[in-house]
Amino acid sequence: MNVAIVGRGRVGTALASALRDAGIPCQHMPGRRLSEKPIASADVVILAVSDPVIRACAQQLLAWLQPGAAVLHCAGARSPDELVACRTIGAHVGVMHPLVSFADPERPPSLRGATFITAGDAPAIRAAQGVAHALGATVVVTPIHGPVYHALVALVANGTVALANAAIPTLERLGLERRHAEHAIAALLKTVAENVETLGVPKALTGPMARGDAAAIAAHRTALRQSAPDAAAAYDAIAPLVLRCAIDTGLPAERASELRAALSR
Repeated sequence: MNVAIVGRGRVGTALASALRDAGIPCQHMPGRRLSEKPIASADVVILAVSDPVIRACAQQLLAWLQPGAAVLHCAGARSPDELVACRTIGAHVGVMHPLVSFADPERPPSLRGATFITAGDAPAIRAAQGVAHALGATVVVTPIHGPVYHALVALVANGTVALANAAIPTLERLGLERRHAEHAIAALLKTVAENVETLGVPKALTGPMARGDAAAIAAHRTALRQSAPDAAAAYDAIAPLVLRCAIDTGLPAERASELRAALSR
């Protein structure tokens, strides 16, 4: 398998690095300066470019792309139809969206164990499966790419970072050094992720809401309003979702009513 990756952003850089580490021949180029030889010799072309330029980039490939090659883009909000131009010369198209947080191009995340959500032509899906297998990742084939899917996964990934960003400054004011606070929150989130994977949701829920402890919730809200108004606003915004999760675990109706009362005061 010869792979050409177009796009030198965080996603393209991480994929190129991981493929090379896995011993897969991989050419990596910027989206603004495509090169004939890597495209013409590639079995798989991966477009890791920004969403608005996928169609234009696909059009540029036509001069060199070989019939039978697989072309994949990595945009979770876009369907394989973004690459429809490539079908006109006999290429197979698909989308391969890595459910991974790519935050730092200098320190790309490990893709081992990650999930790639894939859809498209059967040969393109097989190509995505080959890439994922080489990286130690898993492919789930389902045509769900679009704004709703992308919004949900962004909500989980970026919402988690935003909640940590709301909590860590207050932890600093309470006396934790920032590096200790970030390490502690990161370790906490790892255990949450493990619980989601092993127990599923809503069973992964823990804490006072899961126990139906209305007094603790009331104390949380009072303390945060006094000491951390921004965190208090985040707490109040997400609390109804946490309560819904607790109810889904089988929280008794009486306890749920007490929690609602605590959240309304």
